[in-house]
Amino acid sequence: MALVATLVVLLVLSAMGLGLVLTTSLEPAAAANYECALRARYGAEAGAAMVAHDLIAADDWNAALTGRWQPAHLQTVPGEISAPDGTRLSVAALTNLASCGHEAACGGAEMDAFTSDRPWGPNNPRWQPVGMLRFETLEAGPPGIPGVVVLAWVGDDPADLDGDPLRDTPAAADGTRVPGACVVAVRAEAFSARAAHRTVTLTLTRGSPRCGAGGRVVSWRVTP
Repeated sequence: MALVATLVVLLVLSAMGLGLVLTTSLEPAAAANYECALRARYGAEAGAAMVAHDLIAADDWNAALTGRWQPAHLQTVPGEISAPDGTRLSVAALTNLASCGHEAACGGAEMDAFTSDRPWGPNNPRWQPVGMLRFETLEAGPPGIPGVVVLAWVGDDPADLDGDPLRDTPAAADGTRVPGACVVAVRAEAFSARAAHRTVTLTLTRGSPRCGAGGRVVSWRVTP
């Protein structure tokens, strides 16, 4: 009986020791994953805010909606980027994912279709890549801290019901409220180490009733 009791105690202690080993080995990985996800979120938020800041000062929002504008504080968009974890990302594929839900090229009819993810039909935004940013190029972080790369797009606000996602509807001369007039959307996706990825989408409106200078952010949304 004493031998059996000893074996049972040894089995329980072994199980507890194994559990502690697994816990101590998983905690650093979980903490690193959390930190990378947090850095990706902050990077996406910062990238979206920088685009919004430059876009408010832009004279012609239609230039941004057709891909002819670049934020002053962001770099030119390359054909491919390297994420901090070494993954190679195609900008065209990421744009297609945002515009029609898959990496292959999007057709016009497909982008105008009514879907659960894009329920606005011909008013669905057609995202135009406008800039890229690597935060380690702005300020070097502490050793061992993973970097963040951000891609930014601009698209027409879905509330603009003119059926032309490459043109922002101007405000009415008489001050009458026009849905979607002087409003555009900004999308920023950030990538960090350990496959961390966050997306921020915000809606931006002009401050002037005639789409003049100035403006403000009217909505802000973070998604995985």
